[in-house]
Amino acid sequence: MAITWNPKITPLNVSNYEATISATRTDSEDADNPKTYVVPKARIETTAEKSAVGNEIWAMHQADLTKATNLAAFIDGLEDALAANLEARE
Repeated sequence: MAITWNPKITPLNVSNYEATISATRTDSEDADNPKTYVVPKARIETTAEKSAVGNEIWAMHQADLTKATNLAAFIDGLEDALAANLEARE
């Protein structure tokens, strides 16, 4: 499994170090389903500000993973219950 991140910086105000930052994550095991995360306006002058953008994007990614996990658990639980219900009728 190879994961790549492709960041893109779109300047908004160069003199104020403001930009829109996007990062697209591609997993080789699901290459047709890349995920893109966007910080619409970020200040990126200092090391701390640059790190904060990375932290924000990572938090978006983690929230996305949590949502996908919860959805899968919800669906799996319902499918299992329905299968048991229907099979009990056989």
